[in-house]
Amino acid sequence: MTKKLKALSFYFSLFIFLMTCVSVSVNAEEKKLEKIITTMWVFYPKAGQSADFEKAFKKHIEYRKSMDDPRKWSVYQADMGKKMNAYLVRSCCESWSDLDEYRQWNIKSKASENWRENVSQYVAHYQRDRSEADFENSHWPADVKYKYVGVNTYHLKLGHSAAREKDKKALSDAAKSENWPYNWFWDENINGKMEMNLAIPYMSYGDMAPPEIKFSEMLAKHLDNKGKAKELLTSWSSHFKSISYNIYVLREDLSM
Repeated sequence: MTKKLKALSFYFSLFIFLMTCVSVSVNAEEKKLEKIITTMWVFYPKAGQSADFEKAFKKHIEYRKSMDDPRKWSVYQADMGKKMNAYLVRSCCESWSDLDEYRQWNIKSKASENWRENVSQYVAHYQRDRSEADFENSHWPADVKYKYVGVNTYHLKLGHSAAREKDKKALSDAAKSENWPYNWFWDENINGKMEMNLAIPYMSYGDMAPPEIKFSEMLAKHLDNKGKAKELLTSWSSHFKSISYNIYVLREDLSM
């Protein structure tokens, strides 16, 4: 083999090695980002049967634990509004293919049969919703502890997706860079109305008091320009028809 061919062989081998490393890194990242599907069941007990529902629900949860349910479920109830009697049962996060695997687990474990035999008699009606999590713009470490979650629900306008995502990233990057003293989590509905949610966890009602430094002030500091901060916030608010808010209580006694 000539020196020229040896050199070409070396650089080709180096190229293949580097591309393999990049491929492994990208695939690992893609695999991580695949697990973005959250599932939320909302159960409304029959009038006067909330206590019976909770008792049966706890027994059902124990059954799921005994069958090694691969999901972790967190249960919430609204602290305000017209639907305080509803139980929100949420699991996060899975890939689309994980949903197929979970369906098989459900069939094998007979979890649905257990539910129908023991809990459904206390339920007036229910629904299941799914959403896509946005981990890139969220700040929710695995060890976050909380008792309440404040949720802003943004009712989205058509045709604003690209601009909205750009503004969301800019606001989230600023909050991370300036060490905004909160954790937060973004997700967007898959089914139903076009809505996006921003969840912020708290340990107490006292923690919900406005911070000493307003977000707009923090943003102005980050951009080093009050005018640009106001411009960004104006652009952000233009993407929504309306915004609603509620506080949800984590029911640790019903979660698993």
